[in-house]
Amino acid sequence: MYRVAVIALLVVLAGLQYRLWVGDGSLAQVHHLKSMHHKIAEANTQDRVRNDAMQAQIDDLKSGVGATEGRARTEMGMVKPGETFFLTVPDESAPAQTSHAASGKTAGAG
Repeated sequence: MYRVAVIALLVVLAGLQYRLWVGDGSLAQVHHLKSMHHKIAEANTQDRVRNDAMQAQIDDLKSGVGATEGRARTEMGMVKPGETFFLTVPDESAPAQTSHAASGKTAGAG
């Protein structure tokens, strides 16, 4: 009778250990769910920051003409009637001259 009780207790202990390590609600599953929760929380934080920035842009565009005009000028290159548009093109020879001046070389040195 003693052996049957010991064997029964060992079977119960093995079953509980199985549930602890492998079954539903096991430590591995809890760890996996916690890591998924952490990743989702980070994604939600990033989305919340992005949404706040977009809401600020929407509020700015709704509040006045200046923001809309500025955005149209920078993104679409719009010019008001009566304005003169000047496009400045950088001189291609300027970087070569500045690199010689920066290196300390002179034209007459030999």
